[in-house]
Order: sequence, then structure tokens, then C-alpha cells
Amino acid sequence: MEKVKIILVPFGYPDYPRDLVERFISESEGMLKDLEVDLKTTRAVISMEDVQPVIREIRESEFDLIIALLVTWVEAPNFVATLRGWFHRPILLWSHTTYMEEGTRVTLGAMPAAGVLRETLEEMGAKFKFVYGMPDSKGVREGISSYAKVARALRSLQRSRVGLFGYLSMGMYTGAFDHTKVRRMVGPEIVHLDQYLIVRNAEGAKGDEVRELVKRARAEWELDDAVKDEDIALVMKLYLALKSLADENKLDALTVKCQYELSREYGVAPCIPLSLLGDEIPCSCEGDVPLILSQLILHHLTGGGVTGYGDVHDILEDNGIILAACGFAPLSLAQGRPKVSRHTALYEGLLNMSPYREGEVTLARLASDKEGYKMHIATGFASAPPPFHEIGCPPYAGMKVVLDGDADDFIGNLFSQHYAVVYGDVRRELEELCDLLGVRKVIS
Repeated sequence: MEKVKIILVPFGYPDYPRDLVERFISESEGMLKDLEVDLKTTRAVISMEDVQPVIREIRESEFDLIIALLVTWVEAPNFVATLRGWFHRPILLWSHTTYMEEGTRVTLGAMPAAGVLRETLEEMGAKFKFVYGMPDSKGVREGISSYAKVARALRSLQRSRVGLFGYLSMGMYTGAFDHTKVRRMVGPEIVHLDQYLIVRNAEGAKGDEVRELVKRARAEWELDDAVKDEDIALVMKLYLALKSLADENKLDALTVKCQYELSREYGVAPCIPLSLLGDEIPCSCEGDVPLILSQLILHHLTGGGVTGYGDVHDILEDNGIILAACGFAPLSLAQGRPKVSRHTALYEGLLNMSPYREGEVTLARLASDKEGYKMHIATGFASAPPPFHEIGCPPYAGMKVVLDGDADDFIGNLFSQHYAVVYGDVRRELEELCDLLGVRKVIS
């Protein structure tokens, strides 16, 4: 992932010692550089004469996040005049506090300035976060690092292209979407393509490349005795087809309508092809656009983390839920070697039946909310699920998630059956991204 691009705009007041102001600006710069970001610092806005030169510097810069640094007391009109043109972009308002000098706390008036400006930004509808403390503050460092990831995710979403092959499966209303609304409010472009392209490209796959992939699968996967080389070859052809189409169309994520054109009519469900490609870009099945958008958001917030998803099947006595998809899970997330078998009912082809590895996870699901969107968010700890399968079918790739929140509340707020999952706790960042996007948060 690219480094977060930050532009630091320091603000001060002419009646304070300039050498002291410059020292604190320099210390702030040093802390930000330690975060391994792409940092540019403008001249300090001390008086009205500095406003226009700084505006020109900002206009000429590419950035994800503006950090407005209050080193001293600041005249609010100078601050607003400088940054008003970017109130629609992410701004982090960082106020210094007091510092120690000869055993005494000394102030330059930064926090009083923050008292004026924080409320001003809120009243003017700016998209911002407020942090306070000196450059050596752990809380400031963590707050800036977190918000920088959010700002990068926002930019990445606005530049993303999501492939939709076919449309939603089996009449799932919750998988539907408004193309213009997604582009306007969430960011990504939806690139609508047909499943025929997958079939056409699969049938044109190169034999040598397919045979090499079959050989690798035999060496790296735990295969059921019923799995034949021709079965593996067919799913590898679909994998190569999806990969080439993703490259050709510059897709950052994709979802495929598998039911029933591929899973029955063509005779091979894309579970394994998507499980392979899911280690490279976010992927999911059944043409569920809100789901793949949820996965893409988690992917960007984690700096490119691999995302999976599962159907919510049950709530357990230990505040856990069973989350499992009917044959899909990115292979890198498997506990041990990936376990691959054949579908025995409902669909045809191969499926991933690997339990997910243990670890802290974040669950998310985007959904339409009248004129806007809402996001269901939960965190928990994932482990292998209890013995579980759909009637007539092998075990599915899945996990048990013991939720940090109340499982009854989670189930009572289900937005759909499909929930995106990523390893790690990114609830804070997800909530902040929702605030920037104007998405209503539902926390379980």
C-alpha cells in the first residue's frame, strides 16, 4: 500500500517567541515522520499575510489528510480562511497543550484556540477529528496514526473499481444496490460484466499454466480422495479467467453471481477460484454488492489485509456465532493446509472446507438506509467452528466468532446473511470512516 500523504499546516500567533514556535513545529514534524508517512509541511500561518501563500501550497499538493497544528493561540478567521476550501476533506485538528519549563507548566494558548476552532469546524460542517497533546504523547501518536489510515482508506475507496459479474443471486434483496448512490456516497465505481466472459476466458486458458497450478495444488492442499486432476484443472481455468479479467478491467475487488449459471449450468461453482483470488484482492460470491463493498472497506483500512466473508448460521451459548460460506474462504486464512473437497449437493465442482485460523477479527456489513447507508460493526475472537454442515453437504469453510458485544444484539440487528470479516480490531477506524462517509453506525 502507498504511504499516507499528509500535509501539515502549522498555525500560530505573532506575539509568541518565534524560535519557540518553530521548535514545537519541528518536534511535531519529527513525530509524524516516525509514523512513516509521506509528509509535506507548509509555512506557518501566523498572520493574515500567510494565508494566501499557504492556500497555494495546499492547492499544489496531493494529500490524503490535512493536519491543522495549533502550536499557540490562533485567530480563528486566519484558520478558517486558510482551510475552508478543504472542509469536505479529512482534517485532523491537533492542538498542543502545556509544556514544562523549570518545574512549571507553561502555555502558549493552543488549547484555548482549540476550544474555539473545534466547535467552529463542527458548526461549519467540516470533516475532522480532534486530538490534543504534545508531540511525545502516546495518545496523539495513536490518534494520528489511526486517522491517517482512515484518510488513506477514503482516498482508496474513491479510486477503487469493483467488478460485478452478473447480478445478485437467488433474489437476495439485500444484495441489490443503487449504482449512482454507491459512487456518490461510498466511492467505488461498479464495473458490471457478464459471467459469459469468465467462461470464455476459462476455455481459452493455457494448458501449461493450468497443469502447473494443478501440480501446485496437489503439493500444497489437503485433497479429498474424490478430487480428480480434471476437477482441479477446471477450477484453475476459472481462477486464471477471473484473474485476467480483474487485471484487464483494473479491478480492486470483485463478486460473481455463481447461482445457478456457474454452480449448476456450467457445472463448477467458483468457490475455489475465488478462494485463490481472494488472497490477492477482495472477492465474494452471489453478486452481493454491499458485501463486497464491506470487504473492500476492511481491506483498505487494514492496509491491504485479506478479507473473507461468511453466512451467519447460528448463535451459540458462549456468545459465539457460526460464520461460514458454502465453499469460499481465502486460502491464506486457513488453519493449516487448505482442505478441498467436492460439492455433494446443491452445487457442482470443488469447495474449500478449511476452518479459519484463530485470531481477533472485525465483522462488518454495509446496507442501504433510506437515502443513505448504515454499517453494522462487531469485533470478536475467531476459532474453528464446532462440527457443522449444511444438509447433504461437506463442512464449509468457516469460523466461530465469540463476540466482544452481545450476540443476541448482533443477531437482532442482522443486515443480511453475509458478513465481511478481516483479522485485527479496526472498529475505531471503521467508525471514523463511517463518520467521514456519513454512514450511520450500528455497533454490536
